Amino acid sequence: MPGSCTLEERDDNFMRNREFKLEVKRNDPILVCPAEATEKQVYFLSNLDQLLALPMDNVFFFHSRKDKSKKAADDPVAVIKESLRKVLVLYYPLAGRLSLSEDLKLQVECEGQGAVFVEAVADCSIAELGALDKPVHFMAQLLYNPPNSTRSILDVPPMCVQVTRFKCGGFSFGLVFNHCMVDLITESQILSAWSELARGSLDVSYLTPHLDRTVLNPRSPPRIEFPHLEMSCDVDEEAAVSSPLDEEKEEEYHPNNSSSSSSKNSFFGSFSLSPEKVESLKRQTLNEGLFTKVTAFEVLAALTWRARTQALDMPPTQVSRLLFAVNVRDKLDPPLPKRFMGNGILFAHAAATAAELATSSLAQTVKLVQDAKAMITDRYVRSAIDFFEVTRAQMIGRATLFVSSWVGIPIHLVDFGWGQPVCALPGTMLPEDAILAPSTCFSNLEAPDSNLKLFIALHSQEAVDRFGHCLSSNSSSMVSNHPQKNQNLFELI
Repeated sequence: MPGSCTLEERDDNFMRNREFKLEVKRNDPILVCPAEATEKQVYFLSNLDQLLALPMDNVFFFHSRKDKSKKAADDPVAVIKESLRKVLVLYYPLAGRLSLSEDLKLQVECEGQGAVFVEAVADCSIAELGALDKPVHFMAQLLYNPPNSTRSILDVPPMCVQVTRFKCGGFSFGLVFNHCMVDLITESQILSAWSELARGSLDVSYLTPHLDRTVLNPRSPPRIEFPHLEMSCDVDEEAAVSSPLDEEKEEEYHPNNSSSSSSKNSFFGSFSLSPEKVESLKRQTLNEGLFTKVTAFEVLAALTWRARTQALDMPPTQVSRLLFAVNVRDKLDPPLPKRFMGNGILFAHAAATAAELATSSLAQTVKLVQDAKAMITDRYVRSAIDFFEVTRAQMIGRATLFVSSWVGIPIHLVDFGWGQPVCALPGTMLPEDAILAPSTCFSNLEAPDSNLKLFIALHSQEAVDRFGHCLSSNSSSMVSNHPQKNQNLFELI
């Protein structure tokens, strides 16, 4: 089948990707300022933003124009740079700089300082990079991060752009946001407006964002109504609701300890699952009668969580945690304004011991995912905002899997005038990350399909291989009537 391969073939592909030496020469970074004067102010970031103070990056690849007669003289660097100036008028906080408020929370000093922009040249064609169907380590060379950005989140600008030309005439567009500024939904809205401006639209007022984030202010006084297990803190019990997991005395297995994790230490796996196979898994979990409806994300998040826990060979008593982003825009009362700029997400939390995950059915794991998602209500989000206000807690990291979904978010539709991208990929992934992406992000596939792609990052290639076997065994055991067909339930990419 297209896109499938044996483990041996995949090992060869892995080594080629691992050993490929991409040479990129960068020009000195410049600052691209808004095309018009913008409001000068100190811009408020909500407590949901404070929880996501880390880089968020993506890389998009574009072929050269097929129609050479259409705007043949246009240069992608010039077009993207000029349209960036215009989009920064709408999203002017992205041209500011982060600082700390008196109460030690992140804020943005908006004085039109400018977004960081870098022009670069690669020593090869896009085709020489290989399949581009999963994250690879050389992606880091297609993204610009300032030299000091690994030392302090304050040194990560709100926005960095790198446009890299390839010998074939194509180019890559590497985008790094400080996650405290945007989530993926906001990013897709920025890219939509940016694309319109790049293609010559004169009026994008209908794409004007809602910049005011004070709708997510903490309450006064704060009211903590739930034990927020998605966060961890070292405050006294009087200051916050304590978590029973905080009292866990077992030594934790934590290959993804955030103090030592980095994308450089990640090994990537990529798997493909057809809609028919997803529906088969959904039907099988429904047959147990634990719930009456189930989504593809719930099934695949549960399946990924189980397989990863097994692949890491966690001790039976080790608590394995799953965190996944839930869009809260329409869960709040009232809902967040249309085209809200900021983080409108909160992470749902599910937990079980490694032994519990190993001995329970997939449907029982799905139920844990569903129960975690059901917790995210207006009351819960307001309580989480207040919880951070009191505790300054951060997202829990140890023995945790973070699952994100690009499904339903049109990030791949960005078009600066060269058509939609050949592919859209996460630039970096840490050893605790997994991403579900639609195949529409990969127009470079020989046979485009409606499959879902699962990317995962782990701490070793052996762990990736074990994960693939665990993923197949967990999913194959769900459908016992056709064992031969189940062997390729997940196609290795």
